[in-house]
Amino acid sequence: MSTIRHWRTAALFFVAVLAFCGLTGCWSSVELNNRSFVRIIFLDKVKDGVEITLSFPLPNRLIPGQSGGTGELTGKPYTSITKTGHDIGEAYRFIQSDLSRTITFGQTSVVVIGKELAKAGISQILEFISREPRFHINTNLFIAPGKAKEVTTIPIIFERFPVDILLAYGNQLVTIDTTAKDCLVASYYGGDMIIPMLKIETKAIPSEKNEVQNWLGTDGAAIFKQGKLVHILTTYEMRGAMWILGKMRDAEISVNAPTDGKPLDFMINQSHSKIKPVIAGDQITMHIHCKADASLISSQSTLPLQDPEQIKKLERSLEELIKIRMTKAVERSQHAGADVFQFSSYLDWYAPSVWKEVAPRWRKMYRENVKVIPHVKITVKRLGTNKNPVHIHPTEPSTGG
Repeated sequence: MSTIRHWRTAALFFVAVLAFCGLTGCWSSVELNNRSFVRIIFLDKVKDGVEITLSFPLPNRLIPGQSGGTGELTGKPYTSITKTGHDIGEAYRFIQSDLSRTITFGQTSVVVIGKELAKAGISQILEFISREPRFHINTNLFIAPGKAKEVTTIPIIFERFPVDILLAYGNQLVTIDTTAKDCLVASYYGGDMIIPMLKIETKAIPSEKNEVQNWLGTDGAAIFKQGKLVHILTTYEMRGAMWILGKMRDAEISVNAPTDGKPLDFMINQSHSKIKPVIAGDQITMHIHCKADASLISSQSTLPLQDPEQIKKLERSLEELIKIRMTKAVERSQHAGADVFQFSSYLDWYAPSVWKEVAPRWRKMYRENVKVIPHVKITVKRLGTNKNPVHIHPTEPSTGG
């Protein structure tokens, strides 16, 4: 019995030791306080390669009481470091060699690409993103009008970090939101894609003692063909592209009343689109079906809003206006010979045998032979509590004088 009891005690001790071994952690792990988290990457073309600027939050300057904050706020809670190299990997390693913490891309949310680098091609950027295991494929991409590094000069007024401004552009859909995933998928079909443009202008800012500073905003969008920037869409055309992609939300659009020609302003709620190819012999037609609801936000017209027939006329006017915008965006992409709306992927899905046949000459077909027909359905659902425009009514007759 004593022998059995001895072996039983030894077995329990062995199991306990195994359990504690699982609590030792990973031998290759890096503690959080030894990491430096990249929030934004800025990439520019230079003579001998690429210039990379990494933006980091500074834990020692965060406001006391918030995560990681210690001490008093003594300056900007972020910093940017720039290095150049033959490629992105080399430039990034040069930055790492100067830091006391290990760089990690686990919290990178935005990549800003300079215009000259975009013209040269973004293949090496997508290569770096796809091979870096910590990089999120939902990271947003933007194109700067000049050097991407110039974005670091903008004043941070409404937010604490520059990345929050750029993320808001995508989250609020004030422009097209293009992610690294979108670009990687587009690269599978030839590298034609559309990426939002930024704009940097100078203006006097009242809250900053009217000092003239750079101010960041959104502009149109960049058309890429085979991974290279070849054309720029205007803001008007970019919004047409957003309709095609079903990414229009909380956007204002105005039409003139059919009765007196005065404007009515509507707020478009989130749109939905569906693309379906139709093949008839050698003709390929892409039908874009788009639906959205509209709310009236202001009216300068005397049009009777309680009349259902007048509302239907307004809906048709809105639909025609949106069709024009969508058509303009498609025409620009066809002129550039770049299938930025990935019509090829829909053709591959619905008719894989046809796609296999036309794939080698798809760009030429898209530019010259493919028809794109938009179908738009807008429903005005909210008119507000007042069915007529607000006018000031005189309380006494006017007199000449």
